[in-house]
Amino acid sequence: MTAQHICLMGDSIFDNDVYIPGEPGVIEQMRRSIPKTWSASKVAVDGDCIEDIPNQLEKVPTHTTDIVVSIGGNDLRKFRHLLAKVAEGSKLEALIASPLADFELAYGWMLDTVSEPGLRVCACTIYTAIPFAEPEMRDHAPSAIDAFNAIIQRLAEARGISVIRLDVACADKDDFSKMSPIEPSSKGGQKIVDAILQTLGQG
Repeated sequence: MTAQHICLMGDSIFDNDVYIPGEPGVIEQMRRSIPKTWSASKVAVDGDCIEDIPNQLEKVPTHTTDIVVSIGGNDLRKFRHLLAKVAEGSKLEALIASPLADFELAYGWMLDTVSEPGLRVCACTIYTAIPFAEPEMRDHAPSAIDAFNAIIQRLAEARGISVIRLDVACADKDDFSKMSPIEPSSKGGQKIVDAILQTLGQG
């Protein structure tokens, strides 16, 4: 079996260790799950946004064969205040039209940037089943995130980049950290790892 090295880029979806004390984070779960001839590393940073990806790319190990990137959730958090207006009667489509356009430009640029080294790249959607405490987030965030996920899928597929559907993989309340509902729990982390490996042909 050919040796492969998976590098995880992005945000706290992969850099979730601090949110699950005493349990393995996504990178450790990945290392436990991959074939013995494979290896894995993490350059993802909790709190990072799309604009931070070039800094992470500089830290990708030279022996990397596969890049898996999960980014965009923190970019979307900048627009969460708009969801309160939906509860007041505003149309979600109109509220997020401009953010969607900005996201499309930024995410397309990001995909082109991570593709430059010529490695295999996989992109992750943003999960939607987050157990938010705020009613407006529970009621309207999933629909808003779906619109952004449609952009992720379209841009990735246009570039021949595989898409890992985290919105499908993490659909249960227990998939999210009790410390912070926007981070994956250990259970959710293993589902993420399994989805990645299935996409890479090892599931």
